[in-house]
Amino acid sequence: MTTPRFHVPEAAPGARLPLPEHSAHHAREVLRLRAGAIVRVFDGAGGEFEAALESVTRQGVFLKLGGPVAARAESPLTIVLALSPLKGDRMELVIQKATELGVSEVWPVVCARTDAAARPALKGSRQDRWEKVASGAAEQCGRAVVPGIAPTMELKQLLPQPFDGRKLQFSEAQGAPPIARGGAAPTSVLALVGPAGGWEPHESERLRDAGFEAVGLGPRILRAETAAIAAVTVLQVLWGDLG
Repeated sequence: MTTPRFHVPEAAPGARLPLPEHSAHHAREVLRLRAGAIVRVFDGAGGEFEAALESVTRQGVFLKLGGPVAARAESPLTIVLALSPLKGDRMELVIQKATELGVSEVWPVVCARTDAAARPALKGSRQDRWEKVASGAAEQCGRAVVPGIAPTMELKQLLPQPFDGRKLQFSEAQGAPPIARGGAAPTSVLALVGPAGGWEPHESERLRDAGFEAVGLGPRILRAETAAIAAVTVLQVLWGDLG
């Protein structure tokens, strides 16, 4: 049986801490854990610890942390996934799968054709939920690092952002070239995936001027959520830990 894992940002060796409310509910009501159960706790920044549950009650679940344990290795490739917010639960699906695939950060970026239903993200309406999705995905997949979810920005705010690495604009345009593999392998990539309606020509021009390479993902037109997951997978196969 897999040892249950919980994300507790304040985790430190020897600390006595309560589980966050949603984690406590999962431990108590879903996993049916009882006092004395051995679990793993990670801080979201790479630290992981063995811990024992001290008390499990309706008022909360408390645990005592032991020493650090070896965490799963992170990918040698730092991937920042920038994508247009998606409506409904599609954005949550992308964040979940991108976390499982090893992304370092997620940057929601509103573009010209971003669906109107997803634009309220600019006001921070989904931030807390997206962070919980990333946390839960890290718990499930064994990562000790939780990807950071940046505040939603507009494309014009992304363009001047400094980035020390390769910048790729994934395009649905017919004839968009595959990712060029020559030269030294990058250690960091900013992967930008557009909205369901695709890119406006003036956006592609501005991205090119900002140093982005337009690349494709094959001959078929992919849904935005499929493109985001496929892009991360391709990058990890080329230069990360899936090759």
